[in-house]
Amino acid sequence: MQYFRKIVHSRLFVIWGITLVTIIICLAVTLVLISHAKRIRIVDAPPKLPTTANPTDIVPAPQQINIFLLNPTSLEIAPVKAELSLYPEPTKRLKQIVSALIQEAPPDYRNPIPRGTLLNEVYVDSQKTAYLDFSHHLADGHIGGTTAELLTVTAILKTVFDAFPNEIKHVQILIDGREKETLAGHLNLSQPLRF
Repeated sequence: MQYFRKIVHSRLFVIWGITLVTIIICLAVTLVLISHAKRIRIVDAPPKLPTTANPTDIVPAPQQINIFLLNPTSLEIAPVKAELSLYPEPTKRLKQIVSALIQEAPPDYRNPIPRGTLLNEVYVDSQKTAYLDFSHHLADGHIGGTTAELLTVTAILKTVFDAFPNEIKHVQILIDGREKETLAGHLNLSQPLRF
């Protein structure tokens, strides 16, 4: 019993006791603060998230543009109205317009672009030269002949220059990322073209 009293009265026992009581009080205060924090409500709603990742990707209202197709009765390249929701950024807009050109033609017209042709990529450099990279179908599916090649190239050039009269001065036609001398052996495509 005397031993027990010595332990109780010893300084070490008192320090341990005070430390234990302090820890218990700190835990109690922490639990009270946590339970009180759960009751706090957010009065203001969080800000509304944008509808798109980039506001410049929002497509505006449709606009009318000219795409140039073959009129089979006159055998001339003629403008045909198309309605597109065009991006404001010129490179995206160029890709939209040329992609519209290579789609199926309306019933009264023929498309001088071979069926199955895809537009891989477009690029406009600082010299205002547009590079149009078409799939191999543009050359492989071409019917050939000087007139047919001229009609195909004219349709592409007129469509681009009509839509971008000041922004584009030359057009370089590429096939699968490479310059090609001709589509089917007649018209020289190795240099950028213009009217």
